[in-house]
Amino acid sequence: MTPALGEVSTQSLAAVRERLARTGRAQLPGVLAADYADALRAAADRVDFNIVTRRSTGHVDLPAAWLASLDPQRRQTLGQTVQASATDQFQYLFDNHPIYDMGQAGAAEPVWRDLVAFLNGDAFLGLMREVTGEPRIALADAQLTRFRPGHFLTEHDDTAEGKIRYFAYVLNLTPVWRIDWGGLLAFHSADGNVAEAFTPRFNTLNLLSVPQPHSVTQVALSAGADRISVTGWLRGLPA
Repeated sequence: MTPALGEVSTQSLAAVRERLARTGRAQLPGVLAADYADALRAAADRVDFNIVTRRSTGHVDLPAAWLASLDPQRRQTLGQTVQASATDQFQYLFDNHPIYDMGQAGAAEPVWRDLVAFLNGDAFLGLMREVTGEPRIALADAQLTRFRPGHFLTEHDDTAEGKIRYFAYVLNLTPVWRIDWGGLLAFHSADGNVAEAFTPRFNTLNLLSVPQPHSVTQVALSAGADRISVTGWLRGLPA
């Protein structure tokens, strides 16, 4: 399947530009051609994911095969430890397939290698410069993420020293999602309320300026699907 942008109207682009300028966040529906979005969703079902979380020493990748090898009691203890640490610390738990890093290492499958090349091509980056008003955007890194029931990502603002992140993006690939399944991209206000929250609608690109406090709410145990998306940052190059 050849990567391709969807047919986004001039009015939609203008609305996204205005909203980003006003609030620092916006949604762009239909960003990919419909058949290409469908192909990516199907390809995601064939991926071997790692589980990612944090320990006291920082980020850690847990291979799915290793986790499956643990006895039920050890898996339960690990899960309880992660959940407990999220009470008052930055923490996350979700599945990850690092397509950008794998592409850099020559290890990505063709579908994901082609996607990374597309995200870093003139068509997509040109569109991102246009809608964000940021001409210094030079690259898009990417990872495939899967949030299953119980997964979450606590408050953070995406600041990372030396990364030159202008905007974060989330390209949603789950065909149907209900608000009450959780997994919402929630934006935090200074008064402790949720200023706004985006549902992960299929083939919709969520954009948010960096830095900006936000989180992904825990996916409910009753969720009828996994929250699958391509996520990353629109970045600049060092001077």
